[in-house]
Amino acid sequence: MRIVVLGAGGFLGRQLATRLAAAGQIAGHPISELVLSDLSPACSPATSACRLTVVSGDLREPAVLDALFDSQVDMVFHLAATLTVAAETDFRRGLETNVLALVSLLERCRQQAEAPTLLFASSIATFGGALPPVVGDDLFQAPTTSYGTHKAIAELLLTDYSRHGYVDGRALRLPIVVTHPGPPSGSISDQVSALIREPLRGQRVTCRMAPDSRLAVASVDKVVDSFLHLAVLPCQALQACRVMNLPGLTVTPIEILQAAVRQRQADGDEPVDWVPDAQVQQIIDSWPKVFTSERALALGFTPDASADALVQSFLSREGLRR
Repeated sequence: MRIVVLGAGGFLGRQLATRLAAAGQIAGHPISELVLSDLSPACSPATSACRLTVVSGDLREPAVLDALFDSQVDMVFHLAATLTVAAETDFRRGLETNVLALVSLLERCRQQAEAPTLLFASSIATFGGALPPVVGDDLFQAPTTSYGTHKAIAELLLTDYSRHGYVDGRALRLPIVVTHPGPPSGSISDQVSALIREPLRGQRVTCRMAPDSRLAVASVDKVVDSFLHLAVLPCQALQACRVMNLPGLTVTPIEILQAAVRQRQADGDEPVDWVPDAQVQQIIDSWPKVFTSERALALGFTPDASADALVQSFLSREGLRR
């Protein structure tokens, strides 16, 4: 099985690539080649039970797609994207990366002799406007950011290509994913991650959202587990449902910070400076506060258990790196 990971140099991509390389198989099928692709050279896992190939470059470039599809691709994990703040700042770049490059990718898949499985990272940002207390799969999508709009378009494209049999498309709408190890990137998810990362490293953190903002989050370990679970589900289990929410844990910045401080076991004031930012708060407030999916729960997907579990997930990965 030849597997391609797009966005392999990113936070989520690195974790997924490490897991796939270590296992050397997926659902009992040996991985003959694991292709890692990103804008800059993707960091190859330290150890691997399968052949590794690195393809560096921009997905918007035909030469990069040529390299990825120089032989049959059996499975693609598409995790590459221009994120919320960047997509708002550079509209054209966001559109090209998040939508037009996806169309080119889907066309390469369509041209193969055999349709690959394509797993796509969608987002909580596809929902917006006046939201109900609980957001499930079937709520009308009204994104309020370019990034959310791009993800909603991608979901429709993935479903249509799957309907035609060009790909076996599967997607999870992700809540805010934590905990990025740094350095700080300025993304919304990284700003939430900093509430765990900085206190555990003995540093103060600046929080640009209200302490009681309700956030739907998931640990990177939970997200990787979920994508690997989604990859091996039989098609009949999905039926016509190609996209679903990944159930998230609802917490507030102050609850996340308190969980980190408990683990640090340090005395004194909480190591945080609350510096409200209207743009950040507006984005946060436009996203679902309670994010779930009856279909996903029925298929075995679960949220993280608590804010303490988010912290433990980060500590576990920090320990492995040491």
